[in-house]
Amino acid sequence: MNSLSFVALEVHRRGGQERAAAEVLTRLAPVLDLRVIASVCELPEVPHRFERVAAGAGPTVLRTMRFARAASQRAAALGSTLTQSIGAAAREADVITAQFCQAAFTRRFGGLRGGGALRRVWQRAVQAQFVASERRAYGASRLRRVIAVSSGVGRELQEEYGVPASTVTVIPNGVDHAVFRPVDGTNKRLLRMQLGVPRDTMVALFIGGDWERKGLRDAISAIAGLADVILVVVGAGDQEVMRQHAAKVGAAAQVHFAGMSREPERWYQSADVLLFPSRYEAFSLVTLEAAASGLPIIAHAINGTEDLITPGVNGFLSDYGPDALRVHLTALRDDARRRRVMSDAALESSRRYAWDRIAAEHLAVLREVCA
Repeated sequence: MNSLSFVALEVHRRGGQERAAAEVLTRLAPVLDLRVIASVCELPEVPHRFERVAAGAGPTVLRTMRFARAASQRAAALGSTLTQSIGAAAREADVITAQFCQAAFTRRFGGLRGGGALRRVWQRAVQAQFVASERRAYGASRLRRVIAVSSGVGRELQEEYGVPASTVTVIPNGVDHAVFRPVDGTNKRLLRMQLGVPRDTMVALFIGGDWERKGLRDAISAIAGLADVILVVVGAGDQEVMRQHAAKVGAAAQVHFAGMSREPERWYQSADVLLFPSRYEAFSLVTLEAAASGLPIIAHAINGTEDLITPGVNGFLSDYGPDALRVHLTALRDDARRRRVMSDAALESSRRYAWDRIAAEHLAVLREVCA
């Protein structure tokens, strides 16, 4: 393979799919001629050619539509051996990496992410356009391979868009074990002091944005009234709404909103468990980073978690609702030895997801398509 045009709205080490793209491209760039077509690309010290395509201003749905059209034109002009796209970032591509399935999210949850009646109307309209864009991209005649980041996403693409099973290869997201790793008890206590977290309580960690979809309300309700348990929330969202919810369920004193963080590894290292009741994911980087940091994970059986979590070994696949989550939180709070055993198991389960291995699997697929 001589050259690759990689299309994504943004490539950087913030967010989820943007960071996954950056990690893979950092490892692929030295062995191929890489052209990145994006509105934002932050790959310092990585050999590549950045083809900037402005997405413009306005709502996300309009920005992505404009970008997809212009990016496809730029990719055609470059004439690379292969064009690879994150989802429908390009209108058509030879290889698509599927980090989400809009049709599956719409079918299960209506594409809704919270808010009032008018906001829900807007979300439904936007979601219909996202689904149409994905349907066009996955139905393009030139598409030769789809890389699904979990077995669940692979199934969804077949069910929702009719992608042939023979076209789908599952390659999960990964984790950098040099950054995300456990610390000993002394360093954990020191971190908690630096971060302003109580030293002698069980710390449940929630990381992410899009708080309604990721289940922050249920996480807050689950810790309400549990003695010696606090919830640390890292990420951006409507804090006022969630503070009101915490007060309503009696958890106001148990929730610590930490905001965005450029060093999320410090929060993982200071916590005891990841509480992540998301309703829909493709394969969340948060779960992989938590496992690599030695955190047992309490989550629902969704894409990615069903691949990563062995119930009762490195975490729990909980039923929906705060009551079910609370059962698992209580079990871990009351058994420090079990937490330690599950911590070791979580770390071990993360080994398969090292980014070097994941990038090598991506390269093998690209070479196979070319062949």
